[in-house]
Amino acid sequence: MKKPPPKIDLRTHLAAMEGAMDGMAILDERGAYLYLNQAHASIYGYDSPMELIGRSWRTLYDDMELERFDSTIMPLLLAMGKWRGEARGLRKDGSTFPQEISLTALEGGGIICVVRDITDRRRAEQTMRDNLQFIRALIDTIPVPIFYKDANGRYIGCNHAFQEHICLTKEQIVGRTDRELFSREQADFFQQTDKEIMAAKQVRIQESSLVCANGTRHDVVFYKAPYLTSSGSVGGVAGAILDITERKETETKLRYLSTHDMLTGLYNRAYFDEELERLKNGRTFPVSIVVADVDRLKLVNDRQGHAAGDELLKLTAQVMKGAFRTEDLVARIGGDEFAVILPETTMAAAQEVIERIRKSLAAILGEDGRPVLSLSLGCATAPDGEGLIEAWQRADELMYEDKAARQSESRGNPS
Repeated sequence: MKKPPPKIDLRTHLAAMEGAMDGMAILDERGAYLYLNQAHASIYGYDSPMELIGRSWRTLYDDMELERFDSTIMPLLLAMGKWRGEARGLRKDGSTFPQEISLTALEGGGIICVVRDITDRRRAEQTMRDNLQFIRALIDTIPVPIFYKDANGRYIGCNHAFQEHICLTKEQIVGRTDRELFSREQADFFQQTDKEIMAAKQVRIQESSLVCANGTRHDVVFYKAPYLTSSGSVGGVAGAILDITERKETETKLRYLSTHDMLTGLYNRAYFDEELERLKNGRTFPVSIVVADVDRLKLVNDRQGHAAGDELLKLTAQVMKGAFRTEDLVARIGGDEFAVILPETTMAAAQEVIERIRKSLAAILGEDGRPVLSLSLGCATAPDGEGLIEAWQRADELMYEDKAARQSESRGNPS
């Protein structure tokens, strides 16, 4: 059923129209102008309202827009009594402009028309769209992974670098939450930190790990910040990711090199000294120390070359590592000297280890049937932290005594 036009006091409207900023007009039942204010005339490029009095509103629109009025707008106005929307007006000079228009049907067939030129608004919207497009293009070219989520933790955008980083396409990311993209443990962590960031309205920089869709793990630093809506409420979280996997690997390598001997892979002298200092105040006593020295290393270097000598040192490292427990610290503390710290080990137990080493050496034979490797060994035990350095020194002395005895024995048995 067609809605009847509202009853309107025209005198009240005419008074209001005179000072209005919007273009306002009254049309008769034929669509001709009965009245319009100066703003209405100016919007369409006319100097005076009198230029339009008696003329049809149809002269203010081109053919394409008139077809839209006839097929859609006017039928809705007749059915509902009101219509409001946007259209494209035609100025006196032939140019067109976007407008916001409100039509109200009057009793008797007339129409009240309110028009607003929205050229500036459209221009501002276009500028905003252009700026947004520029920002999107800029973000997409940045090699740093960037993402942004809404207040419910749902991804609303990301750049190409982020897609590559987590090995998913934008279609697989946008509209989903962390629970749909990552493991439960990771998702819980991300969601909790996002909630804290939005609640505090503060930037957070946090180191973490990230397992991507293809299973690869990255060490990363998250830079996250809340973003605000025009009303001042928190709209969600925006973030960037710095991949520090290579840096972490380098740090690990540097830490390894600072504590290990490059040739043998054993701990080095610096780490051995640090461990002795640490053990002084520990509770792992008695602590035994074994010292070993490679016999005739210089002779091997001189006759067979340093490569042969290096192989002998590597073989020594293998023998030493195989003879001790995982909790024992085996180190190369000099050119041909090795030392081992054995926590919670008595002198008798240390002696048993030395005997195992000797048996291992006897089983390593060369093509001539003789042992390939010979070690001079000594050990001593510290009952507490005060005696730790003395035990090391005593083990070293016993090692040299063993070496001297072996050299004397070798001279007595030239074969």
